[in-house]
Amino acid sequence: MTTTSLRAPRPAPLLWTAIGMWALAQLLIGGLAVGLAQRVDPWRDPVSDYALQRWGRAPFLLAVALLLAGGIVLAVAAQLAGLPRSRGVIVLFGLWVAGLLVVVLFRENPSATVVTLHGEIHRFGGAVLFSCLPFAGRALARALGTDPRWSAHAGRLRWYAALALYTAAAFGLAQFVSALPEGLLERLALTAELGMLVTTALVVRAAAR
Repeated sequence: MTTTSLRAPRPAPLLWTAIGMWALAQLLIGGLAVGLAQRVDPWRDPVSDYALQRWGRAPFLLAVALLLAGGIVLAVAAQLAGLPRSRGVIVLFGLWVAGLLVVVLFRENPSATVVTLHGEIHRFGGAVLFSCLPFAGRALARALGTDPRWSAHAGRLRWYAALALYTAAAFGLAQFVSALPEGLLERLALTAELGMLVTTALVVRAAAR
């Protein structure tokens, strides 16, 4: 009699699924930037202003949902690949997920001069997601450096985490310095975070092979 064993799921298909989700999210935001260029200034207005427009809310929420879903798929793939990580990485990544959920559930303020409770909660969620993911990336890079299987990839992840942190800090500064292009800096910070996520996925794929 022969016995067969079930193969553990491989991380590569999950990783490509995550990257596909992020690419679609980027396309949705790009479409909103073009379609609503007359109403939302990408230089000054935050990305979440798209959700305040008549036809912008559904695509915006879908883009955030795809970003969140891709992050969860990445976490599952990393678990399957045996990615070394610390408790700090898990906590910070969980806070990033929570920040995205808050951004989805609470609308931002209808304008810069109108302050609402749900708008301030939305802003807090944004602050959490922009700050926690870069620190999670730095903590993960440190964890990778302690394992010979992953150490060769730690530098690349550390570089993207630093870029995400600096762009997030610039966006945070724009909240207090009106001369800075808040909308542009937020878009740069989002792009840097997306780059860090994609880099993490590619690192997991390379090491898992």
